[in-house]
Amino acid sequence: MEIENSEYNEVARESAYELQNAGGVILVCTRAKDGRYDLAPVAWSCPMDNEGGSRFIVVLDTGHKTYSDILETGEFAIALPCANQLELIEECGSTSGFTCDKYAQFEIKNFPGKKIQVLIPEGVAGWVECKAFDIKSVGTAGLVMAEALGAWSLPDSWKKRVHHVGGETFFVPGPVVHCTNCK
Repeated sequence: MEIENSEYNEVARESAYELQNAGGVILVCTRAKDGRYDLAPVAWSCPMDNEGGSRFIVVLDTGHKTYSDILETGEFAIALPCANQLELIEECGSTSGFTCDKYAQFEIKNFPGKKIQVLIPEGVAGWVECKAFDIKSVGTAGLVMAEALGAWSLPDSWKKRVHHVGGETFFVPGPVVHCTNCK
């Protein structure tokens, strides 16, 4: 199938990231030095490398409580919400951790992390407990680079993940496609 050049629509520069954003939503789970827990949905994260263990990059708003908590403690968890947790994602993304305790306000059932002091929401597909090794602030974007201290997941966790495309649009992975001619 050949596509004509005239079939392409121009994308605004400020929306160009949507073409690359896979949107695998994560919940960044933190604990402040004062002992208060927080979590926030984030769609901008990716693996960094896997030499000597897995490392990740997470992009956070520098004005958010989760970013502040990571600056204080250097620790956080990446929780992988499932498609049936859209309400949790919406609720936690619409409220500031500076003004409320999200776990209490939204009655989030949870369990403690295994390596660090965080709370993991029940029902996630998996989670990775992390220690930051570098943090860069670029305007309002905080780039947190972290190494995995431990990770746990349900079987086939990738099938249960939810992805945020933009606005109110989410998707879950479709059927598995196997390449028969790949080498």
